[in-house]
Amino acid sequence: MLSIIIALLVNVLIETSVSFTVVVPGDPVVSHVGSTVILSCRISPPENAEALEIRWYRQDQFSNPVLLYNHGKIQDIQEESYRSRTSFTLWSDQSGGLKDGDVSLRLEKLTLQDEGLFLCYVSGDTSYDSREVLLKITDQSDSSGLWKALFLIVLTCAFLGLVGMILYKYRDKLTGKKPTKEIVGEVNIEELRKHAVQITFDQQNESADVIVSHESKSVRVSDGYKHNREGFPYHLCALGANKFSSGRHYWEVDLAITPNPPKDSWLIGVMKPVNFNQAVIETNFTPSSGFWFLCSDGPNGFHTNYVRPVTFSPRPERLGVLLDYGKGQLSFYNVKERKHLLTISTSFSGSVVPLFNPGVGDQSQLRILDCPEPLESAEESSQPLLSNMVSAPDKASEMQHVRSKPL
Repeated sequence: MLSIIIALLVNVLIETSVSFTVVVPGDPVVSHVGSTVILSCRISPPENAEALEIRWYRQDQFSNPVLLYNHGKIQDIQEESYRSRTSFTLWSDQSGGLKDGDVSLRLEKLTLQDEGLFLCYVSGDTSYDSREVLLKITDQSDSSGLWKALFLIVLTCAFLGLVGMILYKYRDKLTGKKPTKEIVGEVNIEELRKHAVQITFDQQNESADVIVSHESKSVRVSDGYKHNREGFPYHLCALGANKFSSGRHYWEVDLAITPNPPKDSWLIGVMKPVNFNQAVIETNFTPSSGFWFLCSDGPNGFHTNYVRPVTFSPRPERLGVLLDYGKGQLSFYNVKERKHLLTISTSFSGSVVPLFNPGVGDQSQLRILDCPEPLESAEESSQPLLSNMVSAPDKASEMQHVRSKPL
C-alpha cells in the first residue's frame, strides 16, 4: 500500500511540473462582416484550464481584454465594443472544452474594425504562454459608393489640414502674439515625485551572485559570476527593504552611470515578499506567483511577464516607477524623455516589495536614486500626471557587500 501511495505522489508531481504551450492556427482566419467566427486556441499537452488565467486581447491592449477568465469565472473586465459578442466555444466536436484545455474564442456580429491580431494568453502558477491569431474581414456588400465617399472625405481632410498648417505657421503674424511654450504629451515628473519614497536594498534578501553597496543603493553582478544559461538570468535579484500594501509610491533607478553607456540588461518591478534562500526558480516569475516587472534583455528587447515583446525608443537611461496599490497599477516612465512607457494592471493582495535585477553583460551598475523635492510652479502644476524627467546621473559608490550563500 505504501508503494502505491508513493507512486501516485510521484505521478502527481510529474504532471504538475510539466509546462504547456498555446497552439493556434498557422494561417489567417477569414470571415465576413456580420458573421460569427471561431478563433481556435488550445493548450498542449492538454490539461484542465478551469484554474488558469485565460485572456484574449487585441495587440497592445492587454489591460483592456476582449475576454478575461480568471478565478474560475469570466471577469467583468472587457473592452466595451466586445460586450455581448464574445464567449468560449469548442474548437471541434471532439473537444472537451476548458476541462480539455480548449480556450477557443467565439466572436459574433463581426465588423471591419475586428480585423487584425487577437492574442490568446494562458497563465498558470508555474508556466504561461501566448500566441497570435490573425483575423481577416471581408465586406460582401457593394462598396463602390463607400469608396467614393471615403475619397471625398480624405480629399477634404487633406485640404483642411493644409490650410491649418499654413495658418499655424503664420499665426504670429496673423495674431501679433509671440508663441507660448507648449508641452504636448509629456509626463509631469514633479507630480510623480510628490509620491516619492526613499528605497534601499534589503541586504538580508538577495541573490548570492549580486553585490549590494554598503549604503544599500547600488547593485551589480559579482565579479566571479558566469552566466552559462540561455535567456535572461531572472535569479539575479535583490529586493527593496520597503513593503507597500496601500497608497501610491514612486521611485527612480539610474541605468546610465557615467562614463559607462546605458545598461542593456536589467529587470525592475515589484513582487510579493519572499526569501531568496528558498527555492525560487525562473519558471515562478509569473503574475500568478506574485511578480510584476519590466525587463530589458539586451538584443532580445523589452518584455513584461504579461506581454513580449514591447518596444521603446530611445532606450531608458533613467527609469521612473509608480506603484498605485489601490488601483492595481504598476507604471514605468522614461524620465529623461518625459515619456510614459507602459502600465501593468492587476489586483494586488497583501504587501509587495520593490524588485531589482542588474542583468549580465553591462559595465554599469543599477542604482536607486533619492528623488529631489518637487518644484512647484503654475506651469508644472497644470500638467497631467503623464511625464518623465532628466537629471545628471549620480556617481556610484564602491560596492562592498557580498552574499556568500548560494541560491
